[in-house]
Amino acid sequence: MRKYVFPALFISFVLAVFLTLAVSALRDGGIAGAAGKISDALRKDSVDTWEADVNGALDSDHVFINLYGAVQRLLGKRLVDDPAGYPVAKLSNGQLTFAGNTELVDQTGNAENILRLRSELAPHDIPLLTAIAPTKLSNPGASMPPGTEDYGNKIGDELLALLSGSADTLDLRPAFAAADPGNRWFFNTDHHWRAEGALFACGELMETLSEKYGFAVDREALDSDSYETTVYPELFLGSQGKRVGVYYGGTDDFTVMAPKFETSFEYIYTGITEPRIGSFREALCFDEWLPRDYFNGNSYLYYSGGDWGRSEITNLMKPQGPTVVLIRDSFSCALAPFLANQVGRLITVDLRAYQGDLSAELISLEPDLVAVLYSASSAKDTAMFDFFKS
Repeated sequence: MRKYVFPALFISFVLAVFLTLAVSALRDGGIAGAAGKISDALRKDSVDTWEADVNGALDSDHVFINLYGAVQRLLGKRLVDDPAGYPVAKLSNGQLTFAGNTELVDQTGNAENILRLRSELAPHDIPLLTAIAPTKLSNPGASMPPGTEDYGNKIGDELLALLSGSADTLDLRPAFAAADPGNRWFFNTDHHWRAEGALFACGELMETLSEKYGFAVDREALDSDSYETTVYPELFLGSQGKRVGVYYGGTDDFTVMAPKFETSFEYIYTGITEPRIGSFREALCFDEWLPRDYFNGNSYLYYSGGDWGRSEITNLMKPQGPTVVLIRDSFSCALAPFLANQVGRLITVDLRAYQGDLSAELISLEPDLVAVLYSASSAKDTAMFDFFKS
């Protein structure tokens, strides 16, 4: 029986190559576009020049990435190696994730930093809330390939356990697992939540802010029926999808949600020269990320525009509303605009790009709340909890 295995695999590989090239030739220029570029390159006199141009043409059309992913899918591989060190796993529900959380990271130092920040804010009557957002693996219906471990949720559990009884916390994972058993609020090819998931998370956060700190909740702005929803089919290829191509895990639809109710904001962020002023859609959303560009684009940045070191959103419809500082990771790109509907002023800080003395700025701002909102897997990065760097 074994003597037939290699010929079968070889034939499968040849068929995969043929099918991938055929589909690519019909899709967005694909091989046909690359072939034209290669033909032009080969007409040049210098060998060094045309070799560089040929390689560039193939890379620009991402033929090899798509082909590699197609073969991996044909072979039934659920764990795809990546030469750059970002292996991709296909979960039991067919969604993709990075297979990188393979070590437990002690959370003692992260918990100590949160408690230190809490102690510095407490004399100024500034409450601190630490919230953990879910990942795809927070859902029991999504599991890693056999023999592949992911410690993201265990890391989040440890952090919350160390803070229990000493600091205010919120675990968004149980609510997500109950409300979204099919993981439909996460992209299939990216680790982030969709707009629908971000809106739900905002609702859960606001319920906690109401119960713990007496915040008013604008329930109209949390109702999905209050938004005009437009779905762009097959618009987005997420960060995992970019590693394995469009034929391994497919592509994602992308949802644009625009409030039907009146909104008005002023938005400033790192590097901007003039504030963006206008409605939710005009000020907080970025249409330049909507054109389909699987490998060079990032539709997820449609909401908020990027992982700014510091941003500030003023809700001109709620001038007397509370001021909230959100210490965030990339999950809050989609969440921040919805949270801005609820407050008077929302300041976001991403420590990966923030420049300054954060604890000093928090005290000078005198916000009504400081919230740390990280996905469970972000807790492995101790730099995300270095609130006291200068």
